[in-house]
Amino acid sequence: MGQPVLMIDAGDLFGRRSRIDREQTRFVCEVTSEFGYDAIGLGEADLNYGLDYLREMIDTYHLPFTSANVRLPDDGELLLPEYLLVERGGVTFGICSVMDPSYQIMTMSAKDETYQVDDPTETLKGLVPRMREAGAETVVLLAHLGDSGGESILAAVPDIDICLVGHSRRPYRTERIVQQAALICSSYEGRSIGRLDGQFERGTGKLKAFDVVTTELNEAVADDPVMLERVEAFKVHLEEFRIASRGIYQQTLGSADESFLTDRECRKCHQDIWDQLRDSGHTNALTTIARKGLGDAPECLVCHTTGYVYIGGYDDKPPANRLRGVQCEACHSYGTLHARDGKWAKEARNTCVTCHDQENSPEFDYDTYWAKIAH
Repeated sequence: MGQPVLMIDAGDLFGRRSRIDREQTRFVCEVTSEFGYDAIGLGEADLNYGLDYLREMIDTYHLPFTSANVRLPDDGELLLPEYLLVERGGVTFGICSVMDPSYQIMTMSAKDETYQVDDPTETLKGLVPRMREAGAETVVLLAHLGDSGGESILAAVPDIDICLVGHSRRPYRTERIVQQAALICSSYEGRSIGRLDGQFERGTGKLKAFDVVTTELNEAVADDPVMLERVEAFKVHLEEFRIASRGIYQQTLGSADESFLTDRECRKCHQDIWDQLRDSGHTNALTTIARKGLGDAPECLVCHTTGYVYIGGYDDKPPANRLRGVQCEACHSYGTLHARDGKWAKEARNTCVTCHDQENSPEFDYDTYWAKIAH
């Protein structure tokens, strides 16, 4: 205790592409700012809500994001500071971050956003010497490259002292050395926290020896009572936000006495129809709008999911999130109302124009469209 501490993160601090997760991300950023991080690498998820939102979080909560290889495509300008210099215990640490170009960056912002992601190896070959010249005694890489990417970078760029791996699903629980660099990782989603206790040579910043401890944040670790109270209060706020975000599309239709069973239940008796429709536009309806950044827009979800405005219908929370896409019950109504006298099929025909209206589907013709999914 009492030793100098350097706090770093290798990226993907932000949540998934939905309004609910964006609101939750704001809370995560608020709490993260209080932890006193010295550097946060950029992951592809950190651009889920667009560059403006990322910059808003950085400015509002003073988050020390850094990235050396993600640029705007029009002028080639880096999105974030290329590297950071931080002094701890008489040692100057140079901290930089790179992302794997193969990771897909998708945003839910109103405008199309594309980014140029430079080759990580070539970026670091030019960057590390400049960091040394700027005074970095110990070079720390936040490698948002996954497990294999971190090792290959260290083999190609040997003048790195510590490499924290991001975009990994498993923590490294033992000391690992690649090309004289300490390779460390503490998993994802805050499931564990990693600590490297290092001895650094004064005057050079050379890492002479280190120990790694990874602590899983499970039931054995007691909740901080103050933080627990804040989290519980935020959960209440998030539920209020979730309901309010539906606007006029509240779940008011139908009956609490009936249930949507999902197409998994339909499949038990109608395997042939399920096979026929599983790759249809209906089945992939939610994916279609998600690709356009509209995967949580109520005005779209009402027609691209099953039962969105019905009691028990689609919601982003389990188990109702299983009703994604236009499943059987989107047309036929609650599975618990299943009738075998032909009424269920007739009900389906009457529902088509609910979504295929003049505004959203002006070329709709029942016979033509039915031929695409006839069953």
